[in-house]
Amino acid sequence: MNVGRCNCPLTEKEDQFQVVNNWTRILGNHQIKFGADIRYAKNLRVPSDANRTGELNFDSGDTSLAGNDGLDLATFLLGDVTSFNRFVSTSLNAAERQKRWFFYGQDTWRVTTKFSFNYGLRWEIYFPETVNGKGNGGFANIDQGIIRVAGFGNTSLNGNTANTYKAFAPRIGIAYQYDSKTVVRLGYGRSFDIGVFGSNFGHVVTQNLPVLANQDLSDSSVNGGTNDRSAVFTLGCGPTPTAYCSGLTLGPSSLPPIAIPADGILPLRGPQNAVDPRVRPRRQRLPTLDAWNVTLQRQVTATMNIEVAYIGNKGSHTFAGNGPAYNANQAGVGPGTDPFKCLAPGAVGNPSATQFYCTPSGFRAPTTNPANFRRRFFLNGVPAFTYPNFPGVTCCSSDIGNYFGNDASTHYDALQVKVEKRFSQGLQFLGHYTYSHAFNYDGDYFSVDPKFAYGPDDFNRKHVFVVSTVYELPFGKGKKYMGNVSRGMDLVIGGWQISNTSNWSGGLPFTPTIGECGNIKDAGPCRPDLLPGQSLSTGLHRTGGVLTWFTPVAQFNQATLSNTDLTGQDTCALARPTAGAFALPACGHIGNALRNSLRGPHAFFSDMSLSKNFSITEKYKAQFRFDAYNVFNHPVLGFSSTQGNTCIDCAGAGQIGSIEADASPNAPNGMRQLQFGVRFIF
Repeated sequence: MNVGRCNCPLTEKEDQFQVVNNWTRILGNHQIKFGADIRYAKNLRVPSDANRTGELNFDSGDTSLAGNDGLDLATFLLGDVTSFNRFVSTSLNAAERQKRWFFYGQDTWRVTTKFSFNYGLRWEIYFPETVNGKGNGGFANIDQGIIRVAGFGNTSLNGNTANTYKAFAPRIGIAYQYDSKTVVRLGYGRSFDIGVFGSNFGHVVTQNLPVLANQDLSDSSVNGGTNDRSAVFTLGCGPTPTAYCSGLTLGPSSLPPIAIPADGILPLRGPQNAVDPRVRPRRQRLPTLDAWNVTLQRQVTATMNIEVAYIGNKGSHTFAGNGPAYNANQAGVGPGTDPFKCLAPGAVGNPSATQFYCTPSGFRAPTTNPANFRRRFFLNGVPAFTYPNFPGVTCCSSDIGNYFGNDASTHYDALQVKVEKRFSQGLQFLGHYTYSHAFNYDGDYFSVDPKFAYGPDDFNRKHVFVVSTVYELPFGKGKKYMGNVSRGMDLVIGGWQISNTSNWSGGLPFTPTIGECGNIKDAGPCRPDLLPGQSLSTGLHRTGGVLTWFTPVAQFNQATLSNTDLTGQDTCALARPTAGAFALPACGHIGNALRNSLRGPHAFFSDMSLSKNFSITEKYKAQFRFDAYNVFNHPVLGFSSTQGNTCIDCAGAGQIGSIEADASPNAPNGMRQLQFGVRFIF
């Protein structure tokens, strides 16, 4: 029942063999370095993310009345399995291998006594990974809708993946001392990475057919299911004979070896789309980061210095969203994503005898144009791929949710100001302020139209101001006050230190959403139209014990929404209801409210520490500490695209329902925590 389970059994082993050699040569005012780093990586992972015995789920829709009411337990008692998922491996030793060769050269040139220049170049070669034997991996090709089995046909053990020999990483650093108190520094560098979760190495090709099947049967993926209202099979008879995964039945017993054709080509997804493949591009895409900075440091007085910096970076070949994979076959809405372009009733490709499939302004209603007709790998309602060696198998009428594209980007710019001041009598002060913009792409709808997925990073606070203070109290032996006290008195009043760190930050971003998406679309971001010259009024409000961040708008009236009439006119677009600063978008359109375009409440927390050092003897010392995390117990209210109710017209709109636990990193649940401790040093 998927309760209290783990990724068990899990077999995992990773090794890296490395040989490194560096040389340094000093010639006059040049310090030249060069070297090589040769690595060989091995990885074996046999996972059980979905339990190998199978996870059975029972949904209330099966016992509902057209989706109304119903009971999960009743569905279970009938034995109607709504969805089924498990991992099944045919091999326990299929593993990946990869060679990585790095070479570099650099020169640190002392041009003058005030000016130094560092420059260099690093060449990184990540060879396409190979598997450790014939049939021990499946390389998925999303453009051809196939999986090529390593070692079969004309497919090599690296899947014929094209290598990139263009991973050159330059580095430049400049330091100029303008005068005895002022230094200017500039820097630029490029870095590469292999990614995570198999985007370039491991966790992908050996978790595809014919090695591993991630079997996933759900009502929506079988025979055009209707929102979990029908069973994929029953407990009485088990999975039906038609539920195959490239020749493997979904029965309870262990699976026999897959019959691999001589050409080594398997379907990208099995019949009924029961196997979720892991797909990578055919050419390596290495996550790349270009970073640059300019810093001015000035010593204002003997005890105070200030630093002003501009920091920027650009990420290329990065993830879309917070994970390495996204859905490459998501159903689209709106102009340009619907292949029909207003086919008349009864026209070729239009199975409806009475209704148009779309309008001049785009898709109009999900009831007349199913999501499968608007997927990237669907052509006029017919699956794009068929397979001669597997009669009756087609692809792809549902999601391809594990595409490791490494095809998004990020952008970050920040102004940073830091001031450090050392006072007399043991008082130190450090303050820094950052004003930043961080943008990236979300995975939702990215494969259809990336511009709708672009916006501020979910975790970016534009303003961050931090102040840290350390004060050694001037009491006790050797201090300004009571410096001649006895040893006993010094144990009481001497050696005390107070430190404090306070953080004030702006709010996290969120995206306004709407509750009436079902009548105007069934895919893509669910956002309203922001009317010209209008904005959503935000601010904390407490009403009847409920804390909200914005006042909800009037609920959009479903009665004003209508499907397109038989003449093909988009009547929904002609009568769009408005509420406050927003309006419903036209049928089949996505609202113009941008991703993460609004900001939630600001954050404030302060941590404080009080400590006392004891000198017991010359050899033995002790320290007493009292730490107060989030000392003022100020809640950091959670309201972002992942926290709080961002729907502008839903019940509970704008309500704040959580406290951010990570705002004060040392305080669990973000609440005040007091901690006492004693440490002995000997």
